[in-house]
Amino acid sequence: MVGDDSPSIGALMDFGRLACSTIVRQKDAMAAANGAHLSGHGGTQDGIIGAAAGVGLTLSGWSGRFIEFNGLRDFETIVPVTDLEARGIRVLAIDRNALVPGPTDLVDTRDWLRPRLWGGGAVLPVENTAPGCWRSINTKQRH
Repeated sequence: MVGDDSPSIGALMDFGRLACSTIVRQKDAMAAANGAHLSGHGGTQDGIIGAAAGVGLTLSGWSGRFIEFNGLRDFETIVPVTDLEARGIRVLAIDRNALVPGPTDLVDTRDWLRPRLWGGGAVLPVENTAPGCWRSINTKQRH
């Protein structure tokens, strides 16, 4: 287990960032865990690499997606920005024109709301589709 005062925290964060750009091995994951429990289940047991990297990235506060978050699956397909922000999800335009979603603007979640962990909080990146209308980006459509 990794606690707030664990010496593994810094090593796991470094490992997570490294795993995003470099091929890493099981022994690297074990070294980063620094004694914290990692166990593989099935196959080559390489799942410990992704598990350690995911923990490190989440600890850094700058990577990851929310699977369950404050009623995440309760939202409709089209949601006002204020409803998202009321639940703690910041709506952030990824736009070179620096447009900012207004509180009454609408966001098309594309039936699959997927906020990311950015800056230690839930952020939904969106793109502008029309005045007052936004679309969640990089989402996977549910079938």
